[in-house]
Amino acid sequence: MAKIGKSKIKRQPANTKVYMIGSGIGSLAAAVYLIRDAHVPGKNIQILETLDVDGGSLDGSGDAKRGFMIRGGRMLNIPTYECLQDVMSEIPSIEFDNISLEEEFLEYNQEFKTHSRARLVDKNGNKVDVTKMGFSPNDRMEMEKLILMETEKSLGAKRIDQVFGKHFFKTNFWYMWQTTFAFQPWSSAAELRRYMIRFMHEFPRIHTLAGVARTAYNQHDSIVKPMVEWLREHGVKIVFNARVADINFSQMRDGAYVADRITYVQNGKNRNISIAPTDIVLFTNGCMTDNSNEAGTDTVAKYIKDDTAPSFELWRKIANGRPEFGDPDVFCGRPDESMWMSFTVTINNNPRLINYIQRFSRNHPGGGGLMTFKDSAWRLSIVVARQPHFKNQPMDTEIFWGYSLNMFVDGDYVKKPMYKCTGREIMTELMGHLHIPKAEQSEMMRGVICRTSIMPYITSQFQPRRPGDRPNVIPVGYENFAFVSQFAEVPDDVVFTMEYSVRAAQRAVYYLMGVDKDLTPINRHQYSPRTMLKAFLKLHS
Repeated sequence: MAKIGKSKIKRQPANTKVYMIGSGIGSLAAAVYLIRDAHVPGKNIQILETLDVDGGSLDGSGDAKRGFMIRGGRMLNIPTYECLQDVMSEIPSIEFDNISLEEEFLEYNQEFKTHSRARLVDKNGNKVDVTKMGFSPNDRMEMEKLILMETEKSLGAKRIDQVFGKHFFKTNFWYMWQTTFAFQPWSSAAELRRYMIRFMHEFPRIHTLAGVARTAYNQHDSIVKPMVEWLREHGVKIVFNARVADINFSQMRDGAYVADRITYVQNGKNRNISIAPTDIVLFTNGCMTDNSNEAGTDTVAKYIKDDTAPSFELWRKIANGRPEFGDPDVFCGRPDESMWMSFTVTINNNPRLINYIQRFSRNHPGGGGLMTFKDSAWRLSIVVARQPHFKNQPMDTEIFWGYSLNMFVDGDYVKKPMYKCTGREIMTELMGHLHIPKAEQSEMMRGVICRTSIMPYITSQFQPRRPGDRPNVIPVGYENFAFVSQFAEVPDDVVFTMEYSVRAAQRAVYYLMGVDKDLTPINRHQYSPRTMLKAFLKLHS
């Protein structure tokens, strides 16, 4: 067990005020830790949110008439998300009496299990035999070297395609791993190494996605709403339409630095909050869904890459002259490399398309994982969740979600880049890969609403990085300020997961409030002989 240490400033919980910038899962979890473990009254906690809805990137909205929308869903894994489950154990279920959100989650996944029967599909519409990974001897050697011999220091800012040869990117393993976690060949090799170690227990079953856990509904309905309800019952205040423009810092007599003022804009007016050294500021630096833009069945989403995203802009401002705050430009400076597009399909009173996908995949809704059309120019994937996927979803309405990783090439059936396509054109491309006869496609589209989202920074946390590019959760020398996000450094854990932000939140709260509890340990699956053996056998399959 390990502790993170304590701030030089001793705080009295009843007198400590906490200000959080951003209402994503990191801030929500930090508020839970503050109330439960640090005994800070909820009324002392205030969350400033730029948007008019809570939850950050864990979104879920819409209705049957307008179409439902999920920009993306984070993969869940029961033995790996230790901090998230700890937080969920404190939150009451809003679906069932007398059980926690964690119990609801575990019981759901005990009853409904994932076993994909169509993980990869080729250009002819045939399901690929994914029991074999397709590695060459050289691929295996490079994989073993990455995991066993390399370090993050030795890898530095190397890309994945700088440590693996061309053949690796044609293996079944790469097609499945890439689309499960959204890596690109130009993503950070150091980040891939972390993933391979953290999810080593998933390596042997990547072809079925049997380790993927799900919530009963989309993650906003199933996780964010219960957390927000619990926090509000404890007096936590979420201030919407409040864009933080600046954080001011000063140096105390002992040399330590503290945040002393927050400036934010609300309804066109500048407002200031004075921060005492005994108060706390938690900042979500960088947001993966900043500058996202949505469109519909017959409209095209805008690719907003020239305007700096608000969370990165604030991070850049306060990092100027402070190398201990990291380098935001490493992550937000190349949106063409971090952008992808997702689409949410709502089907009203027409089960033909869902029934076709079910027959094609041989998985009932919620029983399979991502189905990837590996030869598609866009690298297109879809997943059909168990229905209903929204609490307000009518019984005669069905939902599925999809995304693509290659935005700037023409499709196989629609000869234009995906980011220039309407929802209807994306559906045409998908139905082509499903080998639905053209004569039947019009009937399949009856009742279909396809909402799309372009996200310029969605995988920006995977950009090649060096030590120091991400700031520490608690920057050295700062005693009332912390970073709580996907872009702070949390040793050994992996970005693009809810767990990462929640673990950062725990570290921040325990240090700043002097909580005398051990940090939640990371399960070290890589040290299990059984796990190592299974991974080795899969690598050589």
